[in-house]
Order: sequence, then structure tokens, then C-alpha cells
Amino acid sequence: ACEEGEEGTSIGGVLFDVGGVVECFGARMSQRVIDSWKTREDQTQVIGQAEVFPVLVSRLTWHRRIAGRRAIYFVDNESARLALIKMYSPVLPTLEILMQITAWDFREQSHPWYSRVPTYSNIADDPSRMCAKLLKESFEARVVVPVFPVGVVPIAILK
Repeated sequence: ACEEGEEGTSIGGVLFDVGGVVECFGARMSQRVIDSWKTREDQTQVIGQAEVFPVLVSRLTWHRRIAGRRAIYFVDNESARLALIKMYSPVLPTLEILMQITAWDFREQSHPWYSRVPTYSNIADDPSRMCAKLLKESFEARVVVPVFPVGVVPIAILK
């Protein structure tokens, strides 16, 4: 989510695993991270990076559940989905995130599939807005602390 004002840029993810395990994470990103995603001084939106970055964070957070397995990732942004499929973006900050994802997949022998989900149907939309009430009530989801790449520190984490 990329909101104007104090809400800022936040990310979220949800894991549905075999056996009924449901977990989620959410985090508000620091201005330093947001600035590192910008390619122009006057840029205000970093939605492309904010849509791709949680895919990397999900791999790091749920490493033990995803490594060596097939996984389906639902993304509610078409340009992000296409970048993930191609593992390419002409936007350097996005390409850097994609290269970290590719390296993780290679190292961990993970086999991803990317599909589009409309925003209104995106189950990770609430955690990306720092809310897990619906997931807790509907799926007994457990909120987990997300794992970030070295040097990335969020300003808030969903609890």
C-alpha cells in the first residue's frame, strides 16, 4: 500500500500452507527504504517496488515452508506480476529486488508461479494496511514477524 500522508508505504503477505496453516505479516517501510526505491528526486510513488518487495520478504519469512517446494504467489498489480514472471524490470530498484528473489529461488530450489488477484479480493490487502482482524477471525491466522534483507529496517510491524 502506498498512501499519502503519515500512512506511508507498507507491505503485507499471507501464507496458506498445506494442513491449514495460515500466517500473515505486515510492515510499514522506513523513509530510507522508500527513498532507495526512487529513481527520481521528485518521485512520490514507489508502488511497483512496494508490490514486488513483499514477495522477497515472504521467501525470507517463510523460508522453511517454501524452500524446495512449488508455491503460488498472488499479486494484485499486473506490472509487478509481469516483472516477477520475466524477472526483469527497466527500473533499477525493482530489478535489484527481482535479482534477490531469483538468487533465493535458485539457492533454495523453489518453484514459483505468479497469478493476478484483483485488489478487492486480495487477502493480503489488510495486512499491507497493518490490520489482521479479518484474517484472525476468518482463518485463525497467526501474525508473524517478517524477515527482511540485511540493512532493511521497517518503522512498524503488524502485531
